[in-house]
Amino acid sequence: MTKTDLGTSLRSFFEHHLVLQRGLSENTVLAYRDAWKLLLQFACEHHRKRCTDLTLEDLAADTVRRFLDYLEAKRNNSVQTRNNRLAAIHAFFNYFATTDPRHLAHSESILAVPFKRQAARVPEYMEREEVRAIFGAIKTQSPLGQRDDALLRLLYNTGMRAHELVSLNVDHVRFSRPCYVRIFGKGKRERTCPLWVETIHAIKAYLEQRSVRPGDITPLFVNGEGNRLTRFGVRYIVAHRVAEAAEKCPSLLTRKVTPHTWRHTTAMHLLQSNVDLAMIRSWLGHASIETTNSYVEIDLDMKKKMLQSCEKLLPQKRRQGVSWQRDQDLLSWLSKL
Repeated sequence: MTKTDLGTSLRSFFEHHLVLQRGLSENTVLAYRDAWKLLLQFACEHHRKRCTDLTLEDLAADTVRRFLDYLEAKRNNSVQTRNNRLAAIHAFFNYFATTDPRHLAHSESILAVPFKRQAARVPEYMEREEVRAIFGAIKTQSPLGQRDDALLRLLYNTGMRAHELVSLNVDHVRFSRPCYVRIFGKGKRERTCPLWVETIHAIKAYLEQRSVRPGDITPLFVNGEGNRLTRFGVRYIVAHRVAEAAEKCPSLLTRKVTPHTWRHTTAMHLLQSNVDLAMIRSWLGHASIETTNSYVEIDLDMKKKMLQSCEKLLPQKRRQGVSWQRDQDLLSWLSKL
């Protein structure tokens, strides 16, 4: 394969296959782009070539394995990040194998590079008292306080992802009964989530101070300069409000609370309120019910620990009857059977 063919195939992969054929989201395409930028930079240094001189042979399975080791050893990437980069590489060679059968064997050698196993992480979530402490610490008299109060209430109400939150416009919210928000999730899947009265009131108060009317086609949440809020802005708001609440709720200091922590919190609180699993799956926009089931396992483990801690408080009853282990006559009789 010539260097021109490699460039042409990569361009077709990003511009036509990912966007037009698979319809992947912008965030996914950008993640794939970053993975390939890193791989090409590594291959240039490894083979001592310019990027424009790289060929398919320079991207052999051994180079990919060295690249993955480099991500962990030099860039200190986690196993999950390493696997995400590999997924982007696999995606290209899956596509490439179908467009040019001459290089099927080469593509198969890349696809044979395995993902690295990683320990399943227990989702971190907040207790109800901690959530109350965060909202209690927000001063809603100020414009920023109103914005952050509305934002966090919407996060807690819906359990939506950060990128889903920042992509919302005002017209995605229905303010008349039944109140709900239209959310555009992964794979451009749309779902609706009902909104509590408190959430609607908080959003209305925030929009009023911005002189924005319900139904306007404008970003729902904006930064101090009036531009659409970013995922990094949401992360900063969460960290800032948690730090404020930690002064009166020290248990928050033991947690690393991110926007995704609010998502886990919503799932656990719905589960603990006996909401049906199918409803929770629809509420959060899980593609697989297995993802929702993981919260059940966490909840059962915690209930088991609570029962064990209570069990220690109960007085132990003495067992009645003869201890047959010490009854020599019984043991002798059994040995003769």
